[in-house]
Amino acid sequence: MSLLIKNTMKSQPLYSVRVSKIHGRGVFARRPIRKGVRVIEYTGPIISIKKADKIGNTVDEHGHSHTMLFTVDDDRVIDGTRGGDAKYINHGCTPNCEAVQDEDRIFIESLRAIKKGEEITYDYHLIVPGKITDKIKKEYECFCGSPKCRHTQIDPRLIAKQAKKDKLKAAKKKKKEEKKRLKAEIKKAKAEAKAKVKAEAKAGEKAKAKAKKEDKAKAKLKDKAKAEGGKKAKAESVAVNSNKKKGDKKDKKKKDKSGKNSKK
Repeated sequence: MSLLIKNTMKSQPLYSVRVSKIHGRGVFARRPIRKGVRVIEYTGPIISIKKADKIGNTVDEHGHSHTMLFTVDDDRVIDGTRGGDAKYINHGCTPNCEAVQDEDRIFIESLRAIKKGEEITYDYHLIVPGKITDKIKKEYECFCGSPKCRHTQIDPRLIAKQAKKDKLKAAKKKKKEEKKRLKAEIKKAKAEAKAKVKAEAKAGEKAKAKAKKEDKAKAKLKDKAKAEGGKKAKAESVAVNSNKKKGDKKDKKKKDKSGKNSKK
């Protein structure tokens, strides 16, 4: 390579900004870039977190959020909305660059050799407050198109942490439901046992009542039979007495008749 070409390449900018297939505008390599090159600095005034919260994120017509704020430390961020072209670099799940911090300055540095015309990307590792739901993931959706795309710009560590929380919560809920189910089963078993005892007691009382009724009926029949037997015996006794009286009268008449005949 001639000295003239080398000098031309050195003077030629490393990137250009144009329309991106990933989203909106993007930053592209204007010439081959080797590994370990600081391609661009993320510039803009350094502001407090409080001021950054007021700026917030931009939301496009599809409801997707985009941020141009880069964290320096726990209290400060770089306001990229008033900075240079680095704010147009899109997120990538398998990026060709990474963000490197040098004190209060942030540089986008190549992770590997980048071909001319290739879009420059880095992993945003977005830190989003609160619970990481599917809705939040969708809000910060990724369109990088990588085979390893995780479909969100949110830091995978946050997602893993949330997944762990959700798993523990689900396990706790399952345990609670299982405990509730067992409690319900025990309650049901107790109720069934109580109902069984009550039914058996009721059946026993019913059987006793039936037996008592039958005994009463038998006693009544016995008393009736006894009463009828007494009446029959009385009737027979009356009949015997009546016959005896008739016989006595008959005998008296015969006697009287016999006495009269002897006098003559």
